[in-house]
Amino acid sequence: MAESLLSFSEVLLFGRLLKDLQIVRSDIKKTVRVATVEKMNVNNVDPEIDGVEIAVDDLVLVRRNNANDNGIYKVTAGNGNTLKLVSELKVAVDDRIAVLEGLELGDTVWTQIKDIPKQIYKQEGLRGRGRNNLLDAQLSLHAKFARIYGFAYEGTYFELPEPTLFLVHGEGKSATDDMPGNQGARAPLSPSVTGVASAEYQIANDIRVWDYDKADYSIRMDVMTGMLEQVLLDVYFGGGPDVSGAKVSGAKVSGAKVSGAKVSGAKVSGAKVSGAKARGSGD
Repeated sequence: MAESLLSFSEVLLFGRLLKDLQIVRSDIKKTVRVATVEKMNVNNVDPEIDGVEIAVDDLVLVRRNNANDNGIYKVTAGNGNTLKLVSELKVAVDDRIAVLEGLELGDTVWTQIKDIPKQIYKQEGLRGRGRNNLLDAQLSLHAKFARIYGFAYEGTYFELPEPTLFLVHGEGKSATDDMPGNQGARAPLSPSVTGVASAEYQIANDIRVWDYDKADYSIRMDVMTGMLEQVLLDVYFGGGPDVSGAKVSGAKVSGAKVSGAKVSGAKVSGAKVSGAKARGSGD
């Protein structure tokens, strides 16, 4: 990324993608690599569709041909060095098809029209139709979760006290690949990568960087592991980690017998525990 007037508002996230936590959209029946922008001859296609260089076995959504010809096709080898498309999948009524790449149609979702066989039209947005879908818009087809170890902001790198999961997009950019010689394990000194002008810290070779504006919406997940007594009971009833929003406020305890329990700083009134914190004294 190049230096610009907006660089000062950028937040750079440093971390690694999670392989065992994926975002799956149950409303999407099939995913293809690209979609056709205009009518084309399926028996002799250009090696590039919508700005993407296609390869054998790629899936393509054909959407501007005759109604009976539209649908999902697979790229196969033609005569000589040519490529052709072979019909691969019949699209059922109301099925939604996601397109991953493309200059014009990348990251879009299409739905088959009921009235015309194999005619496909563009569906606005991935889900809601409201105007204020700021977080929903982040759940694009390229959304993933990464374990973030630190971030750079306003020319300074900050290391998180413990790694935290954040929503990111794409594979990210390597933090070390552009380093000359054998300095790959050292922190890169280019502000275009790290967002800082100098650094004394080191970055592992497989750390990736994602660039966002500080006003972007995101999802953060703090992961705790341990016995339920530690990750649930102690958090809510005292003696456990300080978790934001983990106060029991306005919680209703009905039909419960509290025996030998220590309730500190809590007001027990009409079987309601309001703003209860487990700390220091007993009732």
